[in-house]
Order: sequence, then C-alpha cells, then structure tokens
Amino acid sequence: MKLYLSLLLAAALAACSSTSTGRDRGRSEADRLAELAALATIPESALGPQTLLPGECGLFLWSKTDPSKFIFFSKAVSGTALITQGAEPIDLTMTRAGGDLFGQFNTEMSYASVAGDEITLGLTPGAVLDGGQRVEAGLITTTNSGGWQAKLPVLGVRACQPE
Repeated sequence: MKLYLSLLLAAALAACSSTSTGRDRGRSEADRLAELAALATIPESALGPQTLLPGECGLFLWSKTDPSKFIFFSKAVSGTALITQGAEPIDLTMTRAGGDLFGQFNTEMSYASVAGDEITLGLTPGAVLDGGQRVEAGLITTTNSGGWQAKLPVLGVRACQPE
C-alpha cells in the first residue's frame, strides 16, 4: 500500500512538473517551487516519544491519513509546540489562541515557525477519557511565506500525567 501511494505521488509530481498547463502560464519558477514546498509539509517521519512530568498536560496529534505518524506535540501553557513536516521536526511559537476551552488547550490555535510559516490548528473535542480527552477531528493548515497552503487532517488526545 505504501509503495502504491509513493508511486502515485511520484507520478502526480512528475505530471505536474513535466508539462506546462494553462494554470502554469504566467507563473514564475519561484511560485512553482513555493507550491512544491507546500507539498513538502506532508510528514515523511514522526516525532519521537514526548515526556510529561507529574501534573503536566500535553496535546498529542497523529496524521489521520497515516495514524502511525505522531506529528504534533504541545505542553499546556508552554506557548510552544513541536511539529514534523517533511523530514525534520520544527519548533513552533504560539501566536494566537481562541475558540472554546479544551482542557488546558483551545480548539483554535495559531503558531509561527522560525522560517516564517504560519500553522493553524482547529480541533473538535471528542470523548472524555480518564486523565484526558480525545480529539475527534482536527485540521492543521500550514501557510508558507509564498502564501501556499497545505492541509493535514489529524486526530489525537490531550492527556495529563497524574501527580
């Protein structure tokens, strides 16, 4: 299945880059490269294990399209997060929080990367668990400096380490 998806993605990228379409006319090479960079936000790897100290809470998100990939982590009240896009983890700084309260998190959050990308996160809370709550659905939207967006559906959990 992974081989099939890899071949499908490679074929799609080759088709996009091999010929000029009506949509490509008038677009600069920089615009085409920015679009490919937006595609690179699809995670190739996953985050490693994350640790919570007693009493700390965290938000853990996995790619909905590949639930084996743990791609987003944030400790409550830290104002920071870690995301994997492409092959390397990226440190994020929170720029906005809104929506409804979801434990120690909000259902709408925005972050910025050092590279200037804007990452927005929208969450739909799910069932309450012992020590946490499921994320029924979520969407991570990455907007790069060229204005290109990539959207990645996620699922996950917010959980607290008992004291």
